Amino acid sequence: MYDLKTIQDAQRLVLHDSLHTYKVKNSRSNIAGQAKETSTKKGAIALFSSKDSMQKAHGVVVTSFEALDAIADRMTHWTPNTFNWLGYTQNRSSVRGHRENNLAQINSLVVDIDFADAAERDAREQEVLGAVTVADLFIPTMILRTAKGFHIYYVFDQPMFLRKKRGQFPVLKAAQKMSSFVRQWIQKRVAGVDVGCNNFGIFRIPRQDNLIFFDANMLIQVSALMKWSQYYAAQVPVTDQTGDKVISLSPDEGRQVDQAWFKTLLKVTTVKSGHGLARHNTVMTLALAMYQSKVSQQRARDVLDVFNSNLHEPLVDREVVQCVRDAYSGDYRGAALSYVQGLLDQWVPNFSGKVVAGIGWHKFAKPRAERQYSHAHEWRNDVLALINRMGGSAASVAMSTRQIQAELGISPASLNRVMKQLQATSQLKRVQRGNQPTLLTTVTMLFKSAMVSRQAQSQAWTGYLTTLMPTVSTSGYEPTVGTLTEMQAVSGDSAPPWGMETRRRTG
Repeated sequence: MYDLKTIQDAQRLVLHDSLHTYKVKNSRSNIAGQAKETSTKKGAIALFSSKDSMQKAHGVVVTSFEALDAIADRMTHWTPNTFNWLGYTQNRSSVRGHRENNLAQINSLVVDIDFADAAERDAREQEVLGAVTVADLFIPTMILRTAKGFHIYYVFDQPMFLRKKRGQFPVLKAAQKMSSFVRQWIQKRVAGVDVGCNNFGIFRIPRQDNLIFFDANMLIQVSALMKWSQYYAAQVPVTDQTGDKVISLSPDEGRQVDQAWFKTLLKVTTVKSGHGLARHNTVMTLALAMYQSKVSQQRARDVLDVFNSNLHEPLVDREVVQCVRDAYSGDYRGAALSYVQGLLDQWVPNFSGKVVAGIGWHKFAKPRAERQYSHAHEWRNDVLALINRMGGSAASVAMSTRQIQAELGISPASLNRVMKQLQATSQLKRVQRGNQPTLLTTVTMLFKSAMVSRQAQSQAWTGYLTTLMPTVSTSGYEPTVGTLTEMQAVSGDSAPPWGMETRRRTG
């Protein structure tokens, strides 16, 4: 268990000095200390005392670390990303203003992993630990154990500040895309990832009774995550379940409500709360499809009221109304392909129709089984997966190149090239031992080893990571990223860009 000071340090690390030090009113700190605080504009966060309070938006607005320290131990949820302002409804019963276009800065990405119950959570903890070091590059800053799962925090080395340009928030769109790719990557390796929850909404707050891992040195460099996202975007094939080529429709070429997937989802009655994509995501996706198809907002509400009533476990009416309102806010263009496919996989696993949902054109890639040769990135993934599997919970594993070749069926020349690439990108460390098999270490192995021993903050582990990770630039993130299209410009067969690493905190 971590002590109270460490918990407070973790909370401050996430928030990146985005709150005032002292309360604006009724501060118990000395006046001299308050006088020294600069008048720089700060933001606000919201805290909630229970999951039920969170769902009803019955929370507390906090604008200072003094206020946060006073109530944090009695709260269960918070908004780890800071808003420009937050307030209360007229009767002060609910918090208002916690919407994405009111964010002042994005401090971290949080991945929510849920299982059926606490027993399954505990049984699959090691599986989770092996899946959350993204691409053997990005180590979580902290992990919280929830009632039925985990909240994985990836805290940025510097916040991403939001600025409106031509009516849009390009930094927000880029951050949403990066968050989506991180969740997709983890989802492929462990079940239970909620890929549909609000990217920058409300999550569990670090407390002494839920924090199971924290390392303040493991911060994510935004520019590195951006480069990895560009690379990852080019590797994701867009196909239907039969492997046929899929061409997505733009708004003027067709309506999403006319597609088979929409009609199929509309008939499903078994969608319920739980892990993964659930009722809220289903209603929101259907509402977005109707918005894209120019169905009136009132008609959409009527259709979704019937859909919700037919569910075995329906949502409360106000949540359906809110979904429709959000879908018709103008912030979206239609239902996203990743959400549609995820809903079908979870609730209609036998769906055999063509999935046409997104906006724009997508490149089709042949499945690996149908190709004579594997791409370099596929071999890299295979080698890393093998080493991580053979290493288990140890910090390193002794493996010869011949053993790897035999396991994977890779040629010596290809393996040599792949190993050099993995070393160059800091995904692998090799220690030669003369005539003995080489010692191999990956970031995932180091992380799992530290978690098993519960010595995540030990100097030895941090020092060992320091020898693995290269020194990186201390320059901050410049929010000059453009549209989502720019993030998909990297060729699918190109090697990942160098310099994708977890940044060590300095100063």
